[in-house]
Amino acid sequence: MDPIKNNMAAWLLYEKAPNMEVAPGPKPNPAENEVVIKVAYAAVNPTDWKMQDSPYFKLTYPVILGTDIAGTVVQLGSGVTRFKIGQRVIGHCDSILTQKKTNAGFQLYSTCLEILVAELPDSVPLSSAAVLPLSISTASTGLFKALKLPLPSLHPEPTGQAILIWGGSSSVGSTAIQLAVAAGLTVATTTSPQNHAYAKSLGAAYCFDHKDPDVVEKILKVLKKGDVALDVISTESSQKASAEIINKIGGGKLPVVHKPLPTRYDNVETIFVNGLDPGLVDLDLGRAIWGKYIPQALAAGSFQTKPDPLIIEGGLEKVQDGINILRKGVSAKKVVIEIAKHA
Repeated sequence: MDPIKNNMAAWLLYEKAPNMEVAPGPKPNPAENEVVIKVAYAAVNPTDWKMQDSPYFKLTYPVILGTDIAGTVVQLGSGVTRFKIGQRVIGHCDSILTQKKTNAGFQLYSTCLEILVAELPDSVPLSSAAVLPLSISTASTGLFKALKLPLPSLHPEPTGQAILIWGGSSSVGSTAIQLAVAAGLTVATTTSPQNHAYAKSLGAAYCFDHKDPDVVEKILKVLKKGDVALDVISTESSQKASAEIINKIGGGKLPVVHKPLPTRYDNVETIFVNGLDPGLVDLDLGRAIWGKYIPQALAAGSFQTKPDPLIIEGGLEKVQDGINILRKGVSAKKVVIEIAKHA
């Protein structure tokens, strides 16, 4: 029996449209390796307002945005055995690259690749878990593909290596801190001073004020040759500072989450981190993180769903409000839309 007869979605009707329009959504038709999720909550990411205001690649309109979802499984592709109907899950939607409208987040029923879905224990609220998907994939790609760090575990062995995570109170930064600690690294991070306690609660050993004019020199006092860095802010200033630090500790790769800018150091290579790599390219990484570590760590209570959600109630009609709030900026929070009431 087909469980889905009334999908609705928040549509962006044309390029740079200032507001979304709620209208009937695409009917899910999952491929053998896909899962259809009834969406309870969908998180908003910077990509959403950037693709609305000034898309950085061509989209086919009308389009549905949205990447992070939490809800319950309602339909399974023929090859999916890891999940069952009614299971509580999070999922990372791939429509930003695949252009499949069924695979976007801002609708009542979203389709995700099975490899980018993780089961949630009953102890984790769907509203809190919705903050995680894109940050899990992006942080994992930066740490374990670009930097080739040891995979995370529930009982990590200290590696003796340290990592600088520039932007630790951001969504990706919050996940990256936890994953790096679970990989056995010592974490140094940058945040605003009011978020230092927050970053330390996630496992950071050292916190620095990113606006401190001496921040580079202070960070260099706790890093050594062979240590690494990940820039999850990736503005011109953060890439410049991170590259200078990497240069002074002997060089290496600098993964960034936005356009890599050229550095003036021959021994520093900036690498763009594609958050969908674990689902579309590096499937071994996807299975290790999404299929194994994240479900285990959430069930064990050793992985925090951070930052806390800033919940906007009211369904798909409130997606645009959430995007507008994020466009203005939030700190140590993530905007999450309540898409549908779930018991």
